[in-house]
Amino acid sequence: MGDETRLECPQCGAPVWLPEYADLVECPYCGSTLVRHEGQRPVDKGETTAQAERRTLRSVSCPQCAGPLDVREGRRVLRCRSCGTRVAVGAQGGFSRWFIPAGVDRSQAAGNAVVWLRAHPGLSRAARRAHLEGAELFYLPMWEYRTLLAGWEFGRSLRTRAETVKAFPGGLFGSSSGEQAERLQLELVEEPVAEARLQERRFYQAAADFEALGATRPRLSGRELLLPLLAGELDPDSVVLEAQGTAAEVAEKGRHAALTPLSSATSPDVHLFPFRESVALLYYPLWSVRFRARGGTCRVLVDGRDGSINSGFAPAANTKRIVLLGLQALVAAGVAAFLVWLGATGAAHRATMIILAVIVFIAGVAPLRRFRGEAEVEYHEPFSG
Repeated sequence: MGDETRLECPQCGAPVWLPEYADLVECPYCGSTLVRHEGQRPVDKGETTAQAERRTLRSVSCPQCAGPLDVREGRRVLRCRSCGTRVAVGAQGGFSRWFIPAGVDRSQAAGNAVVWLRAHPGLSRAARRAHLEGAELFYLPMWEYRTLLAGWEFGRSLRTRAETVKAFPGGLFGSSSGEQAERLQLELVEEPVAEARLQERRFYQAAADFEALGATRPRLSGRELLLPLLAGELDPDSVVLEAQGTAAEVAEKGRHAALTPLSSATSPDVHLFPFRESVALLYYPLWSVRFRARGGTCRVLVDGRDGSINSGFAPAANTKRIVLLGLQALVAAGVAAFLVWLGATGAAHRATMIILAVIVFIAGVAPLRRFRGEAEVEYHEPFSG
């Protein structure tokens, strides 16, 4: 499940394995709560200063009784096992880490993938009868920037306004009875814009190369259930992709996106200010289900949160297309032969019939020359990425 770093407990010297995705871990020997420490330590040969800082641990204990803290009580608020005191631990690297729990297990993910293979159009018969090879759970890292935006937007905008206009009797839009008729008239008007803003804005960015896995970026609304990410919280058989980028870069992009004017005003005068900015690293569950088919392999990526299909790859069905093109060519050849026969029996229109026969025959055979069989059907969830 991703890379792990072997460290030593500063209390008892026992070996401790801390996954790269986590900041907190509990020593299995003395029970000390250990947190990543960004302080200095001697740099070993062949490593950089950053690596040395990342591999440093320090013990966190209760400030009241010096007892061990329970790391499974929360991500940043830890509870003392002895006296019950709650201790807040600062985020390492300027951001917090959370994960979305998988609501779909292995069997459910495989079942949803089988349903997709049987129902999705354009797949070969071998793909619909493919045999399950295995399923693997991935956790995809995604950056989240969140801020509370306050301020005002001024300017002017154009909009279409509809008005009901009465016409004179007997005119173009009048009625013969002498009553006034009404018609709907649209006109473009300019209106002033003066809107106050006080709302939360979010910005999401992929923290890994999802295309290498064949996946599209999952859609996030900000209302998903998030749990604090600690060492040992994720499935030990899962694969955690390494996060790329820095919190500072994400904060800069997110701030720029949040300050983009929301109104459609032309040349707006914007006074927006971000408050309570925060950056978090979210890990999203995704099942990769593999199948073995006679014509190749099938791979279906199932959303680990709700079981929907994120992406799918399977051999394509070309037999039906070949049959339809063959029938089209036979019909064209029959029509061309009929036109040639008409030209041979009627001397008056012989040249015209032969020209039409050639045109019909070329139109029927040309698709066969342009035909290229599809090796694979590729599907991606709509409106994702």
